[in-house]
Amino acid sequence: MKIGKIMTKKVYTIRPDNSLKECANILERTRVNGLVVTEGKKVVGVITKTDIFKAILPRYPENIEEERYMSDLEQIKERVSKLFEMKVKDIMGSPPITVSSDVPIIRAGSIMLLRRVKQIPVVDDEKLAGIVTFTDIISKTLRRLQSRKGTPSK
Repeated sequence: MKIGKIMTKKVYTIRPDNSLKECANILERTRVNGLVVTEGKKVVGVITKTDIFKAILPRYPENIEEERYMSDLEQIKERVSKLFEMKVKDIMGSPPITVSSDVPIIRAGSIMLLRRVKQIPVVDDEKLAGIVTFTDIISKTLRRLQSRKGTPSK
């Protein structure tokens, strides 16, 4: 089965120059895990809730120095406030990992595992055609396995 059969055609996008605050608002409103970053019709990256959360958390060396401050809500608010002034392009995953709609779902799933991503934009003829998530692939694969369970093997 090909990705085109299971992809979601409605894709939420954002521009690289949008602020992270705008990005967070869209993620919250749409209840999706990530947005495809586009310039015109070209896919230039992906940004996820995890990317934003990682940017909020201090890195390990900072963590040692700031451990006492991270328990202070004011310090966390200040860090988030500074982060929200940043642009999407500052933390988005780029270059984007993409697949075309004619890629087999097992291959797309393997790419996701190897690249440690949970969603991949589907691009056909250099245009965004949809998005597929790891959950989409797992669900479809499990359904196919279950439907074959009752079929006698040849």
